[in-house]
Amino acid sequence: VSLYSRKVLIESKSVDILPDWLRFVKGVVDSEDLPLSISREKPQDSALVSKLRRALTRKFVSHLIKMRKDDKDAFINEFYKEYAVFLKEGVCQDFEFQSQLSKLLHFETSKTNDKDIISFDDYIAKMRPEQKDIYYVVAPTRSAALASPWR
Repeated sequence: VSLYSRKVLIESKSVDILPDWLRFVKGVVDSEDLPLSISREKPQDSALVSKLRRALTRKFVSHLIKMRKDDKDAFINEFYKEYAVFLKEGVCQDFEFQSQLSKLLHFETSKTNDKDIISFDDYIAKMRPEQKDIYYVVAPTRSAALASPWR
C-alpha cells in the first residue's frame, strides 16, 4: 500500500499502514491528516498512523462481511479459497477484529462433501438438539484429517 499526504508520496510500500495479515492488499491511501516530513521516509505521527491503520482495517473487514452477505457463493469460491490463510492468520493475530473475522471463516466437516465448506454459525444451526460438544481435528488436508488416529 502506497501512502500519500495531499497527493505527495510519503512511502511507496508502507508496511505500517495495514496489519501483517492484510499483506495481500494493494492500493493507495491519500490522507490529508498526515503531516509531510522533510525526509518523507517515515511518517512522524505514529498515533495518527495507528488510527489510520485501525480505520483501514475496519473498512476492509466490513467490506468482506458485506461481500459474504451479498453473494456467499462468490465470496467462498472467488475470495475465500484464495485468501483463507490470511483471514485465519488475522483471527490469531488481530484481537481487535478477531470476532468479526471469525464469522468469515469456513470449515470442512465430516458431513460435507470433499470441497464443501460451512461456516461455524451454519454448523451450529444444523446440529442435532441433543449434541452438546463439537470435536475437531486440525490438519493441513482433508485426507490427513481422515487418516488421523483421533478421528
